[in-house]
Amino acid sequence: MTENDIRAFLSETNYDIRISGNGRWIDQKCTPDVLWSVSDFVLYYSENVSETFTVKDVWESDYAKQTIRETFSKPDTDDKSAENEYDKVFSQPLCLLCYAGVIEDKSQTKKHLYKVKNKDVLEYIARNDIYALRFLQEYIEKVLRDSDLFPYFQVYFNLQTSNSFADMKQAFIDFYHQYTAVRGQFEPKRIFTKVLNPIAFKYRKHGTIAGRMSQHPINRSDMMYNRDNFRDIYRDKPKGVARKDWLANHPEFDVREGYFEQMMNAAKRLVKNINDTNRGSISELTQFDRNHTDMVPANQAHHIFPKNEFPDIMYYAENLIVLTPNQHYYFAHPNNNTQIVDIAAQKVLLVAKTYSIKKNLTEERDQIYTFSNLLLVLSIGWDDEGVLDIEQDDYTEVIHSINYHYA
Repeated sequence: MTENDIRAFLSETNYDIRISGNGRWIDQKCTPDVLWSVSDFVLYYSENVSETFTVKDVWESDYAKQTIRETFSKPDTDDKSAENEYDKVFSQPLCLLCYAGVIEDKSQTKKHLYKVKNKDVLEYIARNDIYALRFLQEYIEKVLRDSDLFPYFQVYFNLQTSNSFADMKQAFIDFYHQYTAVRGQFEPKRIFTKVLNPIAFKYRKHGTIAGRMSQHPINRSDMMYNRDNFRDIYRDKPKGVARKDWLANHPEFDVREGYFEQMMNAAKRLVKNINDTNRGSISELTQFDRNHTDMVPANQAHHIFPKNEFPDIMYYAENLIVLTPNQHYYFAHPNNNTQIVDIAAQKVLLVAKTYSIKKNLTEERDQIYTFSNLLLVLSIGWDDEGVLDIEQDDYTEVIHSINYHYA
């Protein structure tokens, strides 16, 4: 699916809160990373366990248990002390997905029993937190427009003053008090943050932090439930210091390995699915170079730059290439040693991946890559920020850079 498909999906529904009275169309835990993670859990559960599910089914599922503690820096899912927090972390995104029409409530009682209603949209959100953010931005704006609230936000985006911020915020609170069952001052204010910041980021505008107008245009980390990411962690890393050494010497950073592991697994499923759909399960390497012909189905997602050395790009689809087992274990890894990467093979795989990315972005409808992410993967894998200066969509220069680097 594309962003246009998401807009088309949203256009089919009137989300006017004045009609529905639903103040839970979005909530405090509906951040891009939480919405993505919970959607990924829901997708896996609905495909592998049961078509119908409750909130507790999802948060106590084996897949969630595997990663949830490190994903959200919280105790295990069966820890009673964290039960109230997990109820919010899982139930609030499910309420959002239900109001949006991505899932539906099949229960006739107060105990919600959900079922996936639009799998394509759920798969889009479950790709990673970037796609979840794109969905949130389109969804939030559609709800605000349908509810005739967006003009207040437009005025603020145009003026970017403390007065226009205060007017917008008060209009939002008054609207909630008039049309929803949400009462008090604090809850609408907390919800307001989750509404404003994603669309402020979309339009590169100031949003809100700690209840006030932000001093800077909203950035990606301002919207996340867990804010540390690898790029923040490595910001002050001296050139020449290995990433794993930097992490070992800075234990104060919460790397949330489970979160990135979940992102990586989702990316692997994504590149495999797109390869099955668009290439008939033929290896990306075979399609590029007939010298490596292997016509058995490709079912191995290989890290071109190994995840143990480059954890910050282990979840990028642009760093994953789909290979056959023989190509994976005897070409990419010499003598079936997965701890070693063949440098000559790495060059060939990067060229093949570049062609796959170009084809996806120029010929295929379901685009899962971005050119900027390709450059980012190369710059981190090579420790060369100069690659980032390559002009948008200049694939010829990317190939030249690969050949030059491995010359």
